[in-house]
Amino acid sequence: MITCVLARMVVTATEAYRLTMGGVGGSTRGHVRWTSVAVVGTWFASVVFTGTLWAVAPHLAKPPSLAVAVVIVALVPLALGGVVARHAPGNAVGPLLALAGFLALATNLIDGDQLGPFGGTWTLLYLALGILLLVVPDGHTASRRWTVLGWSFVAVVAGCIAVLALSWARLGPLPVITAASYALLVAFLLLLAGCALAPFLRHRHADPDQRLRLRWTLLAGTSLPFTLLLCWASYLIVGTADLVGFGLVVMYLAIPIGATIAVVRPALVDIDRATVTTATASVLAMGALILLSVTCGVAGLTLAQWSPIAAIATIALLTGTAAILVPVLQRRLDRLLYPERGRALTAIDQLTTQVELGITQPSAVQDVLRTALRDPGLLVAYRDITDHRLHLLDGSPTTPGATTALVSVRGEEIGALIGSTVRRPSVTVTRAAAPLIDLVRTGAAIAQARLEVEASRERLLRAGYAERRRLERDLHDGAQQRLVALGIRLRVLQRSRPSAEESRLALDAAVAELGTAVAELRRIAHGLRPSTLDGGLAVALADLTLADPDTIHLEVQAFDLPDAVATTAYYVASEAVANALRHARATTIRLSAHERSGVLQLRVADNGIGGACFVPTGGLTGLGDRVAAVGGELRIDSQPGEGTVVEAALPCGS
Repeated sequence: MITCVLARMVVTATEAYRLTMGGVGGSTRGHVRWTSVAVVGTWFASVVFTGTLWAVAPHLAKPPSLAVAVVIVALVPLALGGVVARHAPGNAVGPLLALAGFLALATNLIDGDQLGPFGGTWTLLYLALGILLLVVPDGHTASRRWTVLGWSFVAVVAGCIAVLALSWARLGPLPVITAASYALLVAFLLLLAGCALAPFLRHRHADPDQRLRLRWTLLAGTSLPFTLLLCWASYLIVGTADLVGFGLVVMYLAIPIGATIAVVRPALVDIDRATVTTATASVLAMGALILLSVTCGVAGLTLAQWSPIAAIATIALLTGTAAILVPVLQRRLDRLLYPERGRALTAIDQLTTQVELGITQPSAVQDVLRTALRDPGLLVAYRDITDHRLHLLDGSPTTPGATTALVSVRGEEIGALIGSTVRRPSVTVTRAAAPLIDLVRTGAAIAQARLEVEASRERLLRAGYAERRRLERDLHDGAQQRLVALGIRLRVLQRSRPSAEESRLALDAAVAELGTAVAELRRIAHGLRPSTLDGGLAVALADLTLADPDTIHLEVQAFDLPDAVATTAYYVASEAVANALRHARATTIRLSAHERSGVLQLRVADNGIGGACFVPTGGLTGLGDRVAAVGGELRIDSQPGEGTVVEAALPCGS
């Protein structure tokens, strides 16, 4: 098993050498970066160390099962060091990752009981990863102070190894060595805490691109204090450090993976919420451990030596306290780690209050977020209720991009925040801004509906004026002229004193003329309201089928409809049937009217050429206005070559 693992390490080392020598896309061929040399050298050193240990002194190594586990864990940072060197030549993160893998092998493959004077080398497990947290993501520390901290960390680790070696060899006064070892241990823990804190402080003052990269380090870096907390908890619970092994495995996986993603693909996943949650859990765990440590110190017992009732009661008390503190601490850490997001949430709260008081409009959310997030190019978009497309605040359509954060309310997508930087707005900000964007969307829908109502009202007024002018013209040119002529004829007949026969003929002609005038008046009245509706909608629709009985098929189940509804339904059916007969080349027209739950469902479907649509001055637009006037809805489905379906839903309630 060990032989297979070593063979795989040799193959991987060779592949890493080939990749790093090739540079990025071949652009650095012929020029070897120092980081590439360091990574490849560390790979070969790892192979040589492991092979030499098993070939020369296998008795010093851990059992094969544990050794294989150590090699597998160490392979993660060793391999990721090659990946970083490939994608970011010259970045010190690559060599540090490889060094972390080598130190994991060097300090863990040898059995702890066989270390002798090298018992302090356990501190090397934290050295490379601690320095790595100082230089991610660009390979440099944020300032000179952090550089000093890094070198101090190296010096303290060297001091720990030296003091423990002196203690093993008993080369000095024991009290002095003991005091020095404790002092160095405290310094080691403080410097390690500083390394873990570095990404948090660096994140607060970084630019958007750096923050995008550092968020992975924030999350992965919590594994370092997690390991120390686990070691602390292990001593409290069982009196030994046996649990620290699990923490070391997590640390040697999390930090290298987080550092690699930070350098290679920082925009992989939005993990801000996970970072805050992890940091909250770490702080609460530290607080609980402090309380347990004090309690155990006073009692002089480890937690495992407590009575079951006392242990359960203490754990329950700590759990309940943590549950109460989680939301408060989470908000505080969120504002500490992500100050821009904290400013955005505060600004959104203030804007919401102003909107509720009527001081400002919801559309101000765009300016507020631009200022709070320091993104002057940020855009707020809403999804139109009618066409479901994204529109900017000025009404122009837009499409989501890589930096777009979609906004949802009650599971429905209502809009988006479109950032102009490399990072999209966080989920927390979009969730907080959602009510304001929903108000913007509703306001836009109301404004659009108002425009449509005004346009419909104007069309109805124009149609009314045109209808009145037609009636006036028809009355003037038809019935009015006949009645005037009839009056003149009767006046002449009255004054001329004709014979009885002439009077009879003249009166017969007058009666005939009067009948013609009455017929014309009925025709005009029929244009306002069809006389066939006197027998009900079913009779009126049946009259429509007489235009082409073989083509038009009728099905009606509607009774006792309000006159306005019946008249509107008749005109919709009449216009749809006329269009199908004149323009659609239909061979089958199905006309149906059914009343369900107080709504008249009218449907006219044909198998014609299709292509019908609403146009500003067309008959279908007029029908839509007429249907909307009685509170109904008109729908048209007319795909080219697939026929036309006209549907009207007309409420029949009083």
